[in-house]
Amino acid sequence: MASQSKIKLLIFTPTLQCGGSEKFVSTLCNTINTNQFSVSLAVLNNANPFYNINNTAVEVIDLGTGRVRNSLLRIKKLVNKTRPDIIFSTANHLNLFFAIFRRWFPGNIKFMARESSIVSINSQRAPMPWLYNRLIKKYYKRFDFIICQSGYMQQDLIRNYDIPANNTAVIYNATEEKTMNNPANAGNSSHKVYKFISVARLSEEKGIGRLIHAVGLLSLPFTFYIIGEGDQKAKLQSLVNELQLQENIFLLGEKTEPFSGMEDADLFLMGSYYEGFPNSLLEAQALGIPVIAFNAPGGIPEIISEENGILVDDNDILGFASAIQEGLSVGFNRESIIENTRKRFSVHVIVPQIEKLLLQQGEQNK
Repeated sequence: MASQSKIKLLIFTPTLQCGGSEKFVSTLCNTINTNQFSVSLAVLNNANPFYNINNTAVEVIDLGTGRVRNSLLRIKKLVNKTRPDIIFSTANHLNLFFAIFRRWFPGNIKFMARESSIVSINSQRAPMPWLYNRLIKKYYKRFDFIICQSGYMQQDLIRNYDIPANNTAVIYNATEEKTMNNPANAGNSSHKVYKFISVARLSEEKGIGRLIHAVGLLSLPFTFYIIGEGDQKAKLQSLVNELQLQENIFLLGEKTEPFSGMEDADLFLMGSYYEGFPNSLLEAQALGIPVIAFNAPGGIPEIISEENGILVDDNDILGFASAIQEGLSVGFNRESIIENTRKRFSVHVIVPQIEKLLLQQGEQNK
């Protein structure tokens, strides 16, 4: 495709700090076909990036503004300068911002959004949930297309916000393929001390506290490594101390490569009260690590099957402890988990699906 016929894509993200939405942006920018797309990435505040954009064909622009509500004039100036065919917004509050102000921008630009949350649940955390919901219901219809991370998320938008179904599509998160030496032997030795891992932001909705309570019920020897940072860290450490599990549970903080050294974990534990479509779960699966998770609202049940993990009734702490013991005895086929994850969620499968939608929207402007 000749350079002049490339579709001009302007992607917006609040930051490139550690998080699922930010990981999606970095994965897309690093793998998108730049023979078809001329890509610019606008980061509202790129002062402390966790993810790097290594694709030199992608222009990264730091708008240097702390809050979405303070960025309208800078965004308008950038749009006028770059004249994109498509504006692609990638975070819920940023999506709402673009939906409200869409008519301030040239009418020929296609506006696409990737929804990063289960809106009806996430909106309850807003300062005025009733207002947030009304705004989404009124303005989200202005998007030409919305990509949803999961079927649950798609149905939430259709049922609760009257978004036309034909203006949405489900495209799962992608994971990079991992190299594993002898995955069949991982987590399989005549075990001694079992090894569990969780990778999550240490915030209330991630349910790390209920994981700590669940493993505290176990009578078998284990170590549980929790990787991530957040405002609940001190509270979670106090819980570990209260349950006298300091020799079993370790809060390791945030890591650029959270699974490095954890490839031999016996189980990945997920405690979330709700999830869009968890990247950390996909990364665990890419390494063949079986998962124990609560059957919470969102995309988790769209990933886990009896071949790769166990779903537990939501908030059944005793049932979760029992599921851990069951998961250790099942003998999951790790090579099969890796292969199925590659077939369903590899960047080589997912990114072309996004590109196809972007091409369909962009060609309408040609």
